[in-house]
Amino acid sequence: MIRKIVVALLTAIIFCLGLAWLNYTPLDEQQANTYSWSFASLVMVYLIYAAPVYVLGGVPLALLIEYITEKIGWVNPVVNYVFRLIAYGLAGLVVMMLFGLIMSGGKWIQSTLLSDGWIRLGVVASLLYLHVWLLSFVIVKPKRGDWSHGQYLRNL
Repeated sequence: MIRKIVVALLTAIIFCLGLAWLNYTPLDEQQANTYSWSFASLVMVYLIYAAPVYVLGGVPLALLIEYITEKIGWVNPVVNYVFRLIAYGLAGLVVMMLFGLIMSGGKWIQSTLLSDGWIRLGVVASLLYLHVWLLSFVIVKPKRGDWSHGQYLRNL
């Protein structure tokens, strides 16, 4: 559980750095007499929104996905990985739909959510979480017999 929360916070930082990089206007391209956000300001503003979504929406759904994966118990690691890709992608879609609903005060309009690319951001964010989480097991090996990492890792 602690690993999932730490990975969620780390992934939120990576995701926000990527978004800020995409939306930052370099100093030589900024127009005179107009306000432009600094790179650090963009990262901080994005983190205000992304970190709670990752921790409050992503971690519980990740726990659910890993519980389902463990119960199914596929032996083939490729099938296991493809299932996780699909499940985490759907989880990102669900979390972004809930986020849009909450941020709009219950006045969520489907066409706005789809046209602005919010769903794509949710899917990309959730798949980034999945891969950072998998990478965390390569970097920090779980202890033998430690139940907190789950038996599902035997198929990775």
